[in-house]
Amino acid sequence: MVMKRLGLGCICFFLFCFTIGCSVNSSSLQHNENNTLLINPNSGPYEIEVINRSDGTVDYFWSIDSRIEQAETCRVKYHNLWNTARFMVVEASIGRQQKTYPLILDTGASQAVFVRNKHIKDAKLPVYPIKAAQFKGFDFGLCHLPELRIADISLIDWPCFYLKRRGLLNFFGSEDDAIILGLPALREFKYVLFDSINKEVEFSTDRPFQAEEEQAWLKYPISIEEDFQGNAFLFVQIPVAGEDIEVQFDTGNGNGLAVTEELWDQIRQSIPKVSLTKVTQSYPYVGKLKCKTGSIREFNFAGRIIKKANVSVFPDENLLLEECGALLGMQYFRDTVIVLDFEDDLLWIRK
Repeated sequence: MVMKRLGLGCICFFLFCFTIGCSVNSSSLQHNENNTLLINPNSGPYEIEVINRSDGTVDYFWSIDSRIEQAETCRVKYHNLWNTARFMVVEASIGRQQKTYPLILDTGASQAVFVRNKHIKDAKLPVYPIKAAQFKGFDFGLCHLPELRIADISLIDWPCFYLKRRGLLNFFGSEDDAIILGLPALREFKYVLFDSINKEVEFSTDRPFQAEEEQAWLKYPISIEEDFQGNAFLFVQIPVAGEDIEVQFDTGNGNGLAVTEELWDQIRQSIPKVSLTKVTQSYPYVGKLKCKTGSIREFNFAGRIIKKANVSVFPDENLLLEECGALLGMQYFRDTVIVLDFEDDLLWIRK
């Protein structure tokens, strides 16, 4: 069992988030005009403090006791959504409900858990709405998710947020029922293994990762950076076209490598000739961004040759790559096994 006390502030930045069988103390809840349960900030499990600033802005601070309960290391099959989206997704349920939802295992999501309005209605989850000027066009707030289950794994009382953009299609179209499990929760496992050959994910809180044949693996250092608002970002130092480059790693992204024009100019001489086409790409909660895309016939990446490797080149000033000059998705790992080893701060890639 993993348990920790999480204290966070109001999120002001969601660039990479695109995201019952449990009893609730009814005496601590009330309803709004839509008959949605509301969290009482003084009655647990959240402790919420609201500070009104002299300039008219409002700061929110909260904390909650969170834990993961897992008896032993286990494997879970990919959700069938992987067949089309190709990012990491399994099946999960809220509490002891029989109804299941796609759960995106998203290291690009900077907070622990994100749900949609559908989950709040289905499971009658209490919420704490947050009004923030920088979220114009969004419904946003805290949500109490007593238990999120992945097979025999229970994530208890993890910080959970709902984020819904008004008037636009959802993440996967008109019906979006996916829950997002972000980096702050994923990093509490000793390791998470993505086996895209057998289409399984392995989770472990009880033992570190041990490669049976270490010579069959490549390994590269990873690091997690946090900003003052508690947002977490995963980076890996990895060879790209013969040069060691720090990239942000996003398992909730089914694309290949996205780079700035500056970085592209740095590595393009070592890449076989590729034709780039001007396109507009859509990103959840970011919007439509102009870039150039192409497919590299054989790309020397991370000690492996990736065939038909997709690459996107963005202007140096862009919303997607503000944290780093390169963003790596999961396309390059569709034919292998990778391990996020949070115990030893390594990314393992099977050759």
